[in-house]
Amino acid sequence: MSAAPFVKRYADPARGTAARAHLHWLAQLDSGVRLPQLRPGGGNRLAFEYLPGRAPRPSDLTCLAAALGQLHGAAHARELRTARLDRPFPTLSGLTIPDFYTGRRHVLAEAAGLAAALYKDANIRNFVITVDGPALVDFDDLTLAPFGYDLAKLIVSTAMTFGPISAADVEVALDAYNHHVHATGGPSGSCTPEQLAAYTEVNHLLTNRYLHRNGYQYSWPDVRT
Repeated sequence: MSAAPFVKRYADPARGTAARAHLHWLAQLDSGVRLPQLRPGGGNRLAFEYLPGRAPRPSDLTCLAAALGQLHGAAHARELRTARLDRPFPTLSGLTIPDFYTGRRHVLAEAAGLAAALYKDANIRNFVITVDGPALVDFDDLTLAPFGYDLAKLIVSTAMTFGPISAADVEVALDAYNHHVHATGGPSGSCTPEQLAAYTEVNHLLTNRYLHRNGYQYSWPDVRT
């Protein structure tokens, strides 16, 4: 007998509709990254396939970074080659992905002209480690972003949850990310160490309000590499 699905309820049905559209678009990229299937339903609830597995740990950082790179490279190759970070992007499926700058311009204005990838909110809590590797969960947020920006969210959320990550582990994660971006059709050298460092500072500014809530136990200035 199959396990009961995971049900997420939304106070605003429009948020549920958006999450459904985000998952549908990500699935049609055929990136090879594991995504849960949706069960029938609608309205203010989404029923997701149950994914047996465990919560990620800091030791999983490299495989999570590789999965992100695989997804971002596929998205760029399939549709986002012509996207601009300062403009919403209409996809072939009818979904419009919001631009990068809305809500972020005050903290990161220098990304103009960079190639477009995604921000999906790669909080470490939004992954499950299955027997087949990492799976992505939670599809509430989706915007354009420069390559490496969502990887920075993964690094910041991991360090603020578990404590410091070594510089060597960050370097290995970035290498895995860039390798998988390029392997799935994205640009080579998609994110430099300097860009990643800048993106972690931006993600810290946008995440710091959750310190001592939602599992965030450590202040980024205390744990940054």
